[in-house]
Amino acid sequence: MAELRDLLRLTRLIKSEELRSKVRELIKNPAPSKLELPREYTPLKIAPGSKRRHHSYPKGLVEHTVACTALALALCDVVEKVYRCDVDKDVVVSAAILHDIMKHLTYRVDAQGLYAMSELGEKLDHLSLLISELYLRGFPLSVIHAVAAHHGDAGPVLPRTIEALIVHLADFVDSMLNGKILDAAKAILRECLQLEAPLIDGSTAFKVVRAKQLGGCDAVKKLVKELKLEASGG
Repeated sequence: MAELRDLLRLTRLIKSEELRSKVRELIKNPAPSKLELPREYTPLKIAPGSKRRHHSYPKGLVEHTVACTALALALCDVVEKVYRCDVDKDVVVSAAILHDIMKHLTYRVDAQGLYAMSELGEKLDHLSLLISELYLRGFPLSVIHAVAAHHGDAGPVLPRTIEALIVHLADFVDSMLNGKILDAAKAILRECLQLEAPLIDGSTAFKVVRAKQLGGCDAVKKLVKELKLEASGG
């Protein structure tokens, strides 16, 4: 499972010392400068990537960020090597690392152990929080735009640069990949074991789908026994 140190390690790819320093500081202190923290929120190191859809498990946010950055770098290679167009990788890496960095403040864990919106998250979305914070911390407009546009058609602004488009597509692909594999794994566990709402992360989901693919329900039952999977309270 990805950890915060993996995000800090990725910042080494940012050539600009000034930009690298800004990104590292935001990872270490991912809080708004002008707003109070909510009373309850999920710490960045264990926050989910979403409440119910993709990466909806502890540490899912960091895992998604690492995967999104890796995908973005792969797309940079395609653009440069296949389409022979230069890409500002400093902008891509910075925006990919930071695109969801404020999301942990918008979530909390409720009395049933499920993810819910925090007081702050009920009033401001993570993207609005981050865009304002990037501006306050003096990030370049190219990075702010790539972050602001990472939701594509569903965001406040469409990607207007190659770097923003790359970050948007990387975010979309990893969100879909994780969401689809979680749905598939949960459907398999229902089919093979009548196990509802299992407590699984992305890695486990891929193992469940692979087991079914190679060995059918017998292989899934063996895997579940090895992993000691249980149904959640939700």
